[in-house]
Amino acid sequence: MIRAGTGRAMYQQLADLLRAEITSGRLGPGKLLPFEGRLAQEHGLSLATVRRAIQVLRTEGLVVTERGYGTRVVEQQQRQRIRVPRGARILIRMPTDAERAELGVEPGMVVPVVEVRVGAQLRGPWRADLVELSTA
Repeated sequence: MIRAGTGRAMYQQLADLLRAEITSGRLGPGKLLPFEGRLAQEHGLSLATVRRAIQVLRTEGLVVTERGYGTRVVEQQQRQRIRVPRGARILIRMPTDAERAELGVEPGMVVPVVEVRVGAQLRGPWRADLVELSTA
């Protein structure tokens, strides 16, 4: 339930509810989210608040919005574990257009890339949402 005065913005509360539906599997890959107007009506929110919540989910890579179609849940991919040796430098940045195409970052998604530099050797880039860095 979304409530004012909880110390958490209402768009964040809606994003939390929708994220829980996605991670639990109730809204599985390929499923459409309810339309913005319906979400606004069901939760007593403005369209701007609903849109902001959906933007949060897009930024997290959980959903993608297609004009004229709606917002659908994307299939979550397994994370690749990258071993990072002691003394390595980790760089996180936004991808170039060529890297976006190569790494499959869809338009509208905000997904940084990760590079690991060990001495003169550069490893990566990897999509930050699909990797887990480990020192073990």
